[in-house]
Parts: sequence; C-alpha cells; structure tokens
Amino acid sequence: MACPIAPGIEIYLLGSGITVILTTIAGIIVQRKINKKFSVPLDRRWYNLALNLVSLSINFAWSVAGGYWVFSNMVPNFTDPSSPEYCHKDSYFLSLWTTVITWGVTIFLLLFWWRLDGIVRRGEMKVGSDTESNASSVHT
Repeated sequence: MACPIAPGIEIYLLGSGITVILTTIAGIIVQRKINKKFSVPLDRRWYNLALNLVSLSINFAWSVAGGYWVFSNMVPNFTDPSSPEYCHKDSYFLSLWTTVITWGVTIFLLLFWWRLDGIVRRGEMKVGSDTESNASSVHT
C-alpha cells in the first residue's frame, strides 16, 4: 500500500495506532502508581492533570502531522501506480477518515466540555456532595 506522493501517510497510520496504544498503556501504569501513592482523590488531581496533558499533547502533535500529510495532497492519482502522484486508495482514505474522525471527535468533546463547564459555573447543575445530599433528601 504505497503512497509515493505522501510517504508520511503510512507513517501516520502506523504512528497513530502506536501512540494511542502506548499512551493508554503508560497512562494505566502511571495511574496505578499515582493511586497507590495518594489515597485521597484531591491529592492526585494535579498528577492526573499532568498525565492527561502529556498524553493529549503527544496525540495532538501526531494528529497535526497526520493532517498535514493527508490534506497537503488532497487529490492523488489512484489509478496509475507508476505516476509520482499515485497513492493507494485504501491507504489514502483510511488516513483521511482517521484524521477527519479524530478531529471531529476532538471538536465535539471540546464543545461538550465547554458547554458543560458553563452549565456548572452558572449553577444550573450541582456537582459533588450537593447532588448526593439533594438525592438523599428527595428519597426520605
């Protein structure tokens, strides 16, 4: 599945899978160590934030590189393998849809988080112990 017009596409496909797997495994290992060291959730929140930011940064950088490799060659030649502008159709479309879906989910989650954060800040939604005390008072 060669793509001479954009050799980075194959690297992107391989790397996107590897970065997700490695950041997930590293996240699980580090999270277990954090949970053993700090028993109170508030004590470990900054470590969790740092872990999430590192993982997010790695995946974000890889997505930007992949987006560049995919979208810099928007219409490659799918029919003539001897052409310098040739790209295997499966490789190209897999990387294209991987990029589009990744950015679409990212934008959706950011908008969802922004909206949810606004609701919580305005006090339209209770968080933490307020919801537990309200729920127990309703049932009694």
